[in-house]
Amino acid sequence: MLLFSLLVVNVASAYGYGTSSISLASGSARLTSGNGTSVSYTVNLASGSTWGTTLNVVNAQQLDSQGIAVTLSPSSGDPTFSGTMSIKVGAAAQAGTYTIVLQATGDDPSTSNATFALTVLAPATTSAQTTTTNATQNKTSSAQQTTSLQQTTTIRQPTTTASQPTTSANYYNSPGAYYGSGNATAQLASSALIILIILGALYGLFMWKSMLTRLVVIGTALILIGTVAWLYGDYLGGIQSYIWGGFAGILVGTAAWIYGDIGGGTFKQALAGRLSLLGIILILIGAFGWAYGELYSPGMSAYWWGGTALLVIGTLAWLYGDVKAGAFLKKIK
Repeated sequence: MLLFSLLVVNVASAYGYGTSSISLASGSARLTSGNGTSVSYTVNLASGSTWGTTLNVVNAQQLDSQGIAVTLSPSSGDPTFSGTMSIKVGAAAQAGTYTIVLQATGDDPSTSNATFALTVLAPATTSAQTTTTNATQNKTSSAQQTTSLQQTTTIRQPTTTASQPTTSANYYNSPGAYYGSGNATAQLASSALIILIILGALYGLFMWKSMLTRLVVIGTALILIGTVAWLYGDYLGGIQSYIWGGFAGILVGTAAWIYGDIGGGTFKQALAGRLSLLGIILILIGAFGWAYGELYSPGMSAYWWGGTALLVIGTLAWLYGDVKAGAFLKKIK
């Protein structure tokens, strides 16, 4: 029943979420180093139902390294919601043009990014000619000092990102990293994989009557379902409920499996115990490494597929250890 519930959540939520669009009160600003400004924004519900949605500055780390700090308040809510984007240009920021990229993620992701053009002006320059006295000729030259200042101006050009549900866009999240917007193929593939995993789990629950063996079957199914859901969340554009729901499913499945192996004595056997421990280590490295990528390098596909590879290899190694331990020997006749 738990496994079927996960399938229902996967399919129903894929159709239940909506999309959003992001509008800014102005499209650009010009600032000198050491100054700041603020711009209001609105995250509008473009389609579907309203759910928890988070607005992100997807290139915040890059901007921060260049001396530009951007904060959003509030950064999350149920569309439609509004807030303020505060921009602070540090004294060390180089003159030039920068682009601030905004993206909504979560249950109502934005179908396209909103951009804000920030021009950092060169700092004020001062030229001075000092007064000098020639002691020999008893002449004094007059001092002259000129200052050239560049004022901060904000160009008010309302910019709205329109909803384009049929467009498959790439969302920029960090230097060299992208989230995909998702498509029908990914949705069908993920649902088909979960159906196959559930059918395999039901077969295992029917064939083996031992509760400890059934815990192994359930744990395996939850880890694989969590991996598929997590991948789907990444390819759908960074849907956090899929990502962290998949992460939770992997941890719960791992805990159930460990409990079953402890009761079955798998870890007391030399080869089977080592294989099982190897599988657990690979699964935990894959899950937490992948989660680290989601938090600090969102959209980096190397974390997705590296985590997936470790999770699948760890699951197979663990299963092989249980086979060696005799966990699947007793079947219903």
